[in-house]
Amino acid sequence: MSKDKIIVGQKVYLKPVNNAARYGNKEIREQEIVKVGRKYFFVGSKGEARERWMIKFSIEDLRQVTEYANDWELYFSEQEILDEEETEEIWNDLRLIFGSYGRPTLSLDKLRRIKEIVSE
Repeated sequence: MSKDKIIVGQKVYLKPVNNAARYGNKEIREQEIVKVGRKYFFVGSKGEARERWMIKFSIEDLRQVTEYANDWELYFSEQEILDEEETEEIWNDLRLIFGSYGRPTLSLDKLRRIKEIVSE
C-alpha cells in the first residue's frame, strides 16, 4: 500500500483482535481516515478532531501503532475480512479431518478428488 492510496475521507474497516476481541466481540467497525501524515495516519469518526480518540496506524505496514498489543486490524473492504474468516473456517475443518491420528474416514473417491485438487 502506498501513501497515494491513503486519503482523508476514505472508508476503512477495523476488525477487533487481542483485547478488543475479548468475550466474543467480533463486531467489524466501519470508520474513515481522518488525518494523514508522513509516517502515520489516523482512523476515527467523521469530524473527529481529538487525536486521543483516533486510532493511529503506520503507513509503511498498515499496523496499529501502540505501546502494547494492537486492538485493531485495518482492511480496505469488508469482503477482505469475510474472506479471511472463511479461509480460517475451512482450514479448521480440514485440520479436524486430516490432523487426527489414524486414517480419515473418507471414501477412496473423495480422497482421489482431494488429491487432484491439491496437486493443481
